[in-house]
Amino acid sequence: MRSSAYAMMVGAVLAAPLAGCASAGLALLRALPDRGRECPGPLLPTEEMRGDFLLRQNVRAKGEGLDWALTLVSQKRGQTLVLVGLDPFGAKQFTLTQQGTAVTVERPNGRLPLPPINLLRDLHRTRFRRPEAPPEPGVTIVSDSADSVTIRHAACGYDATFVTVKDEPLPAP
Repeated sequence: MRSSAYAMMVGAVLAAPLAGCASAGLALLRALPDRGRECPGPLLPTEEMRGDFLLRQNVRAKGEGLDWALTLVSQKRGQTLVLVGLDPFGAKQFTLTQQGTAVTVERPNGRLPLPPINLLRDLHRTRFRRPEAPPEPGVTIVSDSADSVTIRHAACGYDATFVTVKDEPLPAP
């Protein structure tokens, strides 16, 4: 009996640092960059975006070594734009917040196939693009239908298709 209590105590002492390593490992995973590279592109300051809205889109990003399907829920209220990426089961993959031109991203489960800011830039390309803006080098936007847009990123090596499921204006607060 005495030896089993001793073995349990030694096991607990040896396992204690592992718990710290596991949490440090999870923190490191959350801090690592996403797998895809960040693609350049303009961001319109939220102060210049007209109207508040709620938007739900099914997104598919495909390229070499990339096939990512998610639901993107975007809401703009006042001077804050929030994007939430959901996996096919509805679990949150990221939350991105834009205020002005400042952007913050939370990734509760760590690294993602693409940086969420790429999806934000694509939303800007499709929803806030000014008609007089010159075309971006290496970016092609194709409207497949009234509710579907594909953005080809030649320099970044992937295509992203956005299918709008819900798009509704929100009343002013």
